[in-house]
Amino acid sequence: MIDPAALWGDSAQENRRFMAALGIGLLLELVAIGLLLPIMRHQPPPALQQSVIKISVQTPAPKPPPPAPKPPPPKPVPVPPPPKPVPAPALPKPPPVQPPPRPAQHVVPRHVVPPRPATPPPPKPVAPPVPPTPPVPALPPAPSLGQVDAFRVAMRSAVQVVANEVYPSAAQMAHESGAPEVSFIYRNGSVADITLARSSGYPLLDDAAIRAARIAHYPPPPPGFAGRTYTVTVAVIFQMAAPSMDAD
Repeated sequence: MIDPAALWGDSAQENRRFMAALGIGLLLELVAIGLLLPIMRHQPPPALQQSVIKISVQTPAPKPPPPAPKPPPPKPVPVPPPPKPVPAPALPKPPPVQPPPRPAQHVVPRHVVPPRPATPPPPKPVAPPVPPTPPVPALPPAPSLGQVDAFRVAMRSAVQVVANEVYPSAAQMAHESGAPEVSFIYRNGSVADITLARSSGYPLLDDAAIRAARIAHYPPPPPGFAGRTYTVTVAVIFQMAAPSMDAD
């Protein structure tokens, strides 16, 4: 970018040179005129054409002025937002239409019976205090395997004694024999959940075996059996008695 101050200094210097050259030219012209004047006074003017002294002073062409700086681009003028539409004034609401006044009704006073006071509910019975649960007595030591096997034999014998008594007559007449097996749960001298474990193939004998296990009189349990539960399976034998040799 060209400095304007530097350009101004160059122009001033050229002007001084021009003025100095012009002053020297005028001074030379005056000196020449002063030298020619005495000679022209003593001598007649020549008939020939007078010589003319031409003095030309060449002045340097002035430098073009520096280009003017470009003006900054104009800032965009913010466009104001469009004005908000003004809502139209609301029309006044018409006054509500009032219904015509009703004719006065003649109210007949009624005798109001005051409500009866509510009967308070009876007090809830207070449950008696629950007695503390007595501690469970410790079980005696469990019986040995020999004792369990001996007790199973005793229970089977008790069932077999009853089975001989309930042997169905119809089965004996039909010569039905077999050994169905029944299972039951024994606990503290009583039995429960009597089921048929294996059928004999004859419904009469199966039902008789279940009945015998239900009504048999079992021996009392040994001390080690108290409080313990056992699942017992016994075979009930139904067999026809052999005919006597003395019978006739």
